[in-house]
Amino acid sequence: MTSIALARPVSSSLAATSAYLGALLYIAFLIAVHIAQPHMIHEATISKYALGRQGWLIQAAFVSAGLGFAGVARLSRGRTALALWLTVAAFIVMGAFRIDSVGPSKIASVHGALHTIAFFIVVLLAHPAMFALRRQFDSRPFRALPYVAPVLVVAGFAVPGIAGALLFRAWTLSLVAWVVLAAHEFETLSSPLDI
Repeated sequence: MTSIALARPVSSSLAATSAYLGALLYIAFLIAVHIAQPHMIHEATISKYALGRQGWLIQAAFVSAGLGFAGVARLSRGRTALALWLTVAAFIVMGAFRIDSVGPSKIASVHGALHTIAFFIVVLLAHPAMFALRRQFDSRPFRALPYVAPVLVVAGFAVPGIAGALLFRAWTLSLVAWVVLAAHEFETLSSPLDI
């Protein structure tokens, strides 16, 4: 048998690149905002960083996460792709509108409401999409993250203090880690096939 490499469509390659780039930028912006505003590490929700002087960093991080999810959405099909595209839109809204200083437990403005609603859309759609794609690939980390991510977000809100804040950050990192793994798994579909 010979091994023939199938040419990967340019749009597929761009989608994977978008996923990797979005995840990388998210991590870079998240690190930068923590360096710029280290006093806010105790905040459970990273959205509060947007209220500081360098708030644009976390807003850019949200848009970057959306870029990463857009790459995976472009590689997906059907209802999963729809859920991922809606997640992309929610991340962009989170980046465009800042949380209220009293949020997320109270809503004081339209921009705060839009940000908080978008956050819950991410939570409600990203996890089912992760589970939907889980069955298609054999990677153990990829198959485990759909179980880990929901636990992290709930624990991030439930556990008080710095531990909860760190768990919440771990949740956001689990989302972008999933984006990288998903893009990689989709790329392996275009690897050489034995015929």
